[in-house]
Amino acid sequence: MNKNIYSQEETNLHTHSFYCGHGTGTIMQYTKEALQSGLALLGFSEHCPVEDDRWKKSRMKQEQIPLYEQDCQEAKVQYDGKLHILTGYECDYLRQYDSYYASVKERVDYLVCAIHDLSEDLNQEYSVFWNRLSKKDLAAYADMYCSALSSGLFLFGAHPDVFAYNYFSWDAETEAISKAIIECAVANDVALEINANGMRKRMVGSRYPYPLTEFWNIAKEYPLKVVTNSDAHAPFEIRSGRDECFSLAQEHNLQFVSYQVDDQTGLTLIAP
Repeated sequence: MNKNIYSQEETNLHTHSFYCGHGTGTIMQYTKEALQSGLALLGFSEHCPVEDDRWKKSRMKQEQIPLYEQDCQEAKVQYDGKLHILTGYECDYLRQYDSYYASVKERVDYLVCAIHDLSEDLNQEYSVFWNRLSKKDLAAYADMYCSALSSGLFLFGAHPDVFAYNYFSWDAETEAISKAIIECAVANDVALEINANGMRKRMVGSRYPYPLTEFWNIAKEYPLKVVTNSDAHAPFEIRSGRDECFSLAQEHNLQFVSYQVDDQTGLTLIAP
């Protein structure tokens, strides 16, 4: 039985290749870059398409799923013994997709959740990246995010503070939803991610759109499992922003968990 433990410093589980439609680079290009960058564990996490084509503007097509998973498998075989490679998906969440995501989870190594879109209308997207968010939108975001964390499907929640991309104040509402998301993650034993991609986006005044300092200042008061990833959309971004994420965690006294990869139990999180 093989069992390996990987620290956050040698890991990245949030990557998007050309398959996602808004990223660049092939699976093999990412793999080579990860190896050259000193990573030991690399996970691919393309945005998961769903059967009714919801969110199709930012997802691969259904027919690309076998190609993506095959590319990941070929990379696993080619780099066996040099780099541990995992196949995963980043999933937007609505309860109606629980059984579908459960079936996807059975054939891949892990799923992560994220909320990018606040509309429940199949034909109308309302992305947190495209729209200035209202207080009502914040409540919807928190409800969706907590439902995802409570589903039991996901290894960690990606960029939980992404609402700050298009909500520019820190107020009673942002404090309340931050506490709700953090408390839900702790209650369901799901990790939350400090995401470096926000450091590569346009500034909101003098701050990054995310990670949001105030969110993680609240998080330090809880026994929260924390991970960090680059959320790379090109191979050269595989370690981009990670040092800043580690510094943020240190400043807020946040403890990163490690990943355990076991032939029998699969991928799990373990406390430091």
